[in-house]
Amino acid sequence: MIWIAIVLLCVVTISQFIYIRSNKKKIRDISYVLDDVVNGNLDRRLLANEETVISDLVYKMNEIIIHDKNKLIETEKSEKAYKELVTSLSHDIRTPLASLVGYLEVLESDSCSPEEQKNFLMVSKTKALNLSEYIQALFEWLKLESGEWIYHYESENICELTRIILADWIIKLEKNKIDFHFDIPEDSIFVVMDKNAFQRIVNNLLSNMLKHSGASLLTVTLTHSTSEIFIMISDNGVGIAEQDLPFIFDRLYKCDTSRTNNSNGLGLAIVKELLTALGGEISAKSTLNDGASFLLKLPYKHK
Repeated sequence: MIWIAIVLLCVVTISQFIYIRSNKKKIRDISYVLDDVVNGNLDRRLLANEETVISDLVYKMNEIIIHDKNKLIETEKSEKAYKELVTSLSHDIRTPLASLVGYLEVLESDSCSPEEQKNFLMVSKTKALNLSEYIQALFEWLKLESGEWIYHYESENICELTRIILADWIIKLEKNKIDFHFDIPEDSIFVVMDKNAFQRIVNNLLSNMLKHSGASLLTVTLTHSTSEIFIMISDNGVGIAEQDLPFIFDRLYKCDTSRTNNSNGLGLAIVKELLTALGGEISAKSTLNDGASFLLKLPYKHK
């Protein structure tokens, strides 16, 4: 019996020694991999057999590495996006600014006729207004991106509010010889929303149509169901190419058509961002040279 006990003790001791040595090797291997991860290689993964003492620890470490890699990818994408924004900003501001300075220098030289002076002043004013609009859009986008846009949610009669916004556009539409048809219910439909955000959404869409579509007709309709508000804004202008439609709400995206002349690539991105904040969504349908339609959906949240 003593010999059996001694043999069993030796077997257990040897097994424990092998087990400890094996785990020590695994821990050493894990340490090497973690050193590699610390040095920036987030593609490394830890390995462990199922149902071991360290397997659960290894799985959790792998989750942390994967999470850190995903955060790094997001950061790199964000940095790339901001570099693109700065590059676009530099180009979109410097080009019209240089042109504006050129026109003003010609006016200053007194080398042009009164008629030319009048034309140059009109062009200069247009370029200055375009710059002002671009800078305003940029500030709005940066406020949205940084979370500094402050929302004030109140109960608003969306029908009345939409009519007020559209009324401010009538003179501009008539000046540009654009016919319009507004179909807004006389009902009082009260919705809890941010009035300024909604106004910016509609104004950006109408401004986009006015500047880029070349349309002769604008149609705006408002309908609703028991749970949603639907606003359709359509024009009969140059339209948007099918390959561009999935990207028109992306920041800085500009379609390669006449619809994007003088575009800053921020207006529709701001629309989507604000609608998302209001719990809504937007979609677009278009055929090139056959107009475009934008459908806004807002939740019908009663106060």
